[in-house]
Amino acid sequence: MTSSANATGSSRPLRIVQWATGSIGRYAIGAIAEDPALELAGVWVHSATKHGIDAGTLAGIEKLGVAATTDVNEILECDADCVLYAPLLSDVDEMCRILESGKNVVTPTGFSFVKDPSLAARIDAACKKGGSSFHGSGIHPGFAGDRLPLVVSALCRRIDKVTVTEVCDLSQGSESPEMVMDQLGFGMSAEDASASPPALMEVMSTIFNESMDMIAAGLGFELDGYEHHHEFALATRDVEIHAGTIKKDHVAGQHFEYIGKVGDHRVIEFQTYWKMTRDIDQDWPYDAPLEYTVEVEGDPSVRCTLSPIGSDTSEPGLVWTAMNCINALRPVCMAEPGIRTSLDLPIVRAEGRFPTASH
Repeated sequence: MTSSANATGSSRPLRIVQWATGSIGRYAIGAIAEDPALELAGVWVHSATKHGIDAGTLAGIEKLGVAATTDVNEILECDADCVLYAPLLSDVDEMCRILESGKNVVTPTGFSFVKDPSLAARIDAACKKGGSSFHGSGIHPGFAGDRLPLVVSALCRRIDKVTVTEVCDLSQGSESPEMVMDQLGFGMSAEDASASPPALMEVMSTIFNESMDMIAAGLGFELDGYEHHHEFALATRDVEIHAGTIKKDHVAGQHFEYIGKVGDHRVIEFQTYWKMTRDIDQDWPYDAPLEYTVEVEGDPSVRCTLSPIGSDTSEPGLVWTAMNCINALRPVCMAEPGIRTSLDLPIVRAEGRFPTASH
């Protein structure tokens, strides 16, 4: 068992470090603070302006008595069971140092199914050294694009193709301007968008290929080829969003297509449509604040839609991402050392978060 396995069997709360306090980290801190089975052990931040600030203040809640730090060594040396690792971009060396320190890691930055042999070997070696476990979670990948298709597949006697469609209005979320404009490429000119893809395109290709690999592994086969395509839509007027202004004739919509193949057959597809406004120069058929649709074609074919209730923004997707990580903390801490995917863990669920049913 992992170094914290004995602790999970005791009555004390699991001690959790929140690594980064962006749009996911802030929700995670609040969820940790309200759960008596969890205790915030530390908070790492990238920005010097956040150093020394109370974690509750950073999360927009009451003070928690835990000061954020930019000192990595301070976090590595602290007494904690698990790190919820949620920076804008992951650093494998950094994650391996955390694992080697004896702390389990749950992250929404990808890694839902690590198939690359060299990467898997690095992470497994760090887990072995620290007696720790590693798990990639999130909403997509981590749930809508891999776990949910596998759940739906249980209704079928033959499967020909799996398609996951994500539709998202990102105009009113709480993601940083750095994420929206710099990494995701919104607001780019048509010339710049044609010359180079968004900065996160390579990362997205990797994590979505991993997610498709997990579907394939769960259904008993392997993919032997991948494709990805990207197209953008331009704003037909100036658009004000939470992250700034998107000028007319600049990128205000994006369509990403990821394809998993067996031979010449497209057997898994991820279709992603992101918009900042309805006023774009493409007539895309999808329009929703946030929606995931899983379609399993076969016998019988089945469709499942996941969408928030009572929200006209994509913000619930950030909460979903944070909570899928939070609710995975205990099973990951109880797991055997090594990389642990959703295929290895018991069903991740919101245990203890049903107050009217608590005794």
